[in-house]
Amino acid sequence: MGKLSVVAIAVLVLACSLPVIIASDPFDVYKLSHQFGKYRDILFDYYKLSLEWPKSVCNTGGSEECETPIKNYFTIHTLQPYYLPDNYVPPFNESRCNSVRPSPAKRITAAYLRRYGILDDMVKYWPNQYGYSDIEKNLEFWRYQWSGAGMCSSYPVYPDFYFKVALTYIKSIDLLHILALSGIHPNNEKYEASAFAKAIGEELGVKVQIRCNKDAKNVTQFYEAFLCIDRLNFLESCSETKYYGCSETEKIQFPSVGLV
Repeated sequence: MGKLSVVAIAVLVLACSLPVIIASDPFDVYKLSHQFGKYRDILFDYYKLSLEWPKSVCNTGGSEECETPIKNYFTIHTLQPYYLPDNYVPPFNESRCNSVRPSPAKRITAAYLRRYGILDDMVKYWPNQYGYSDIEKNLEFWRYQWSGAGMCSSYPVYPDFYFKVALTYIKSIDLLHILALSGIHPNNEKYEASAFAKAIGEELGVKVQIRCNKDAKNVTQFYEAFLCIDRLNFLESCSETKYYGCSETEKIQFPSVGLV
């Protein structure tokens, strides 16, 4: 995927996250994205879109078990607003990050998401790994993400707009395919942490960040990738390539979904 394709994704995100009646005109979409900024006195600087590998969520030996079968593709963890250089924006109830009162989490219902045509995509791409076939468990997870991150986004009164930004990116960027192009596969083999960042960053033309965690056997593994996105929903380089929970040169496992 070249840089022009990344720009096309960003334009698509803008078009998909704003009213259809206006989205046909790119200039109007751009203007409208600024209009929503009027709702905020305190501007965050960028988002981090966290795309997680489900097996690395589910094999840590925690008290709660994931639903099976475990997803064999990357899913959304969160879309979190950040301040420069690398400080996350606290939830609205702690930071009062917007000048307008955000929509309450209880507004996020199956009917609401269905009305805006994103319920099926939310279940597929933003599932609660601990019960993705249970709509109530999914709604609990989505409301949690809205309260912790979405209320401080560019769309504090429009949860569907917030969700669509993340959905458009994950539907447009196939991380599993990108990693495979560099010979990195979820086969329980170990690769240098830097290999993940390099493969994703070179394909997208931006700096990305990597988070590791440990499985139940205390093996360090690849957990998720962070993509940085500006306030107008354009992909941009993170301030620097960072590694959380592992070092750049550390060999980390990419766990296979097929092996329990």
